[in-house]
Amino acid sequence: MPAPRDTAMVVRAARLYYEQGRSQTEVAQELGLSRSNVSRILTQARDRGIVEITIHDPDGPPQRDEALEAALRAAFSLREAHVVSAPRTTAMEVVARAGAAVLTERSATVRSFGVSWGQTVQSVVAQLEMLRPRPTPQVLPLVGGHSSLDQFDSGESVLRVLASRLGATPRTLYAPAVLESATAVATLRGESSIGEVLAAAAQVELALVGIGSMGMHSSPHVLDLMRLSESEQATFAAQHPVGDVCGRFIDGHGVPLGAPTDQRVLAVTFSELLRIPEVVGVAAGPEKAPGVLGVLRSGVIGTVVVDVELAREVLAHA
Repeated sequence: MPAPRDTAMVVRAARLYYEQGRSQTEVAQELGLSRSNVSRILTQARDRGIVEITIHDPDGPPQRDEALEAALRAAFSLREAHVVSAPRTTAMEVVARAGAAVLTERSATVRSFGVSWGQTVQSVVAQLEMLRPRPTPQVLPLVGGHSSLDQFDSGESVLRVLASRLGATPRTLYAPAVLESATAVATLRGESSIGEVLAAAAQVELALVGIGSMGMHSSPHVLDLMRLSESEQATFAAQHPVGDVCGRFIDGHGVPLGAPTDQRVLAVTFSELLRIPEVVGVAAGPEKAPGVLGVLRSGVIGTVVVDVELAREVLAHA
């Protein structure tokens, strides 16, 4: 074992070189050593674990937190959890990259994809590289259209971009996702061109969905479009909504809400989502924890992709 004096010398040299940015020549002058001795000391510092060098590549694959992933899987009976981070990268960016990696992996075997809306879903699709899986998969909308939630700045919809990246032609749902009238939703569902697409969407092998949280991002837009009356707003608030998926609101216990909001959405139903073999839910940012917690408790998500801070916040209140 090195003598304490030797260790002190190694630590001092390491601090001068790594923390203060001195050159090896300057360290040698400071310590009264030769440059070759300083080089050997710095090598000892690494070999003995006094100095650890970590390289953070902002363009490399996201780093995964296995402990948090295991905790999420156990708490919510998930098939998979991807809890990710990357240096100098926003939560949205790192979740988007990890979500795209999941889709890329699944594209080798999945023959039909469904997609919802939201900023995180858009970011995931934007990160997806051009793929050419064979046979070409089906790509379907899980919800109707909403220009501010399902379109890129270019005007292209998330559905079409996802289909393009998978080398497919999407089946389109020519109807709005949210309506002011439950009667209008029922009427549109009765149209064969709409009902058939939604029925096919309910049969996809994998659904990519964003997880919403009350008062943030897409959730307020969805409610605004419903044009709820004062009494309907009171009924909705009394159900204590915390999050949403595919326009379907959920309370803190994971129970999907009923009227009035559930009847204003043109999308696959919550029970249909539960029957899809794999639902991949994506969300970013610790502020979304209440919604993510409620949605995870519902059991609708099989695979979740979130950032480290969001995972910690969810588990802190689970």
